[in-house]
Amino acid sequence: MNKKVIVAGYLGALLIGGSLGANADDQGAGNHYVLNLVGTGAMYDGLVPDIDGDGHDDPAICFDVNLVDMLNQRNAGTATDCLSNVTPTGTGVALVGTTYFNLPQGELVVRGNTTVQPVFHPTVTPAEQTITHITGAASPDNAVISGTRNFAGAEGTVRLSGMVDMTNFNGNVGDPISFDCLFVVDLK
Repeated sequence: MNKKVIVAGYLGALLIGGSLGANADDQGAGNHYVLNLVGTGAMYDGLVPDIDGDGHDDPAICFDVNLVDMLNQRNAGTATDCLSNVTPTGTGVALVGTTYFNLPQGELVVRGNTTVQPVFHPTVTPAEQTITHITGAASPDNAVISGTRNFAGAEGTVRLSGMVDMTNFNGNVGDPISFDCLFVVDLK
């Protein structure tokens, strides 16, 4: 059989399958999301749902930024990233991250134990954003703490691989952090 025909048929199947998957995701039926939390947000004080089990919301420092759907490289909404229990650890920081994804299908709130470490090599993004720290979090357990509309009752895992620029961040209200963080969300 002609190799060109095989390759063309394979690519055609991929394109048809990819477009069907994209259409389902656009309608909120998808259960796999790759979201890029990107932009610069100014710090403000906030509260997040109970972390320590005492039944009361916990304090956090929060940042509002844009959210991009990596499937189609389009704006997917906004995100609020809130950081609690910030604890210096060696050269880095351990914290609890609570992230609110504000999507057309509803709000999805996830949480994870996050590590933040300084970069060891000079790092600049393709958008020419200087990066001072690398962040990461993952858990095999349910990371969803709440959801609305299409995400009501959702459960799933979340993985964070991120980069931030904390050059102008001193821990004061209004101080900025620039984010370029990828979240991989797999809902059941």
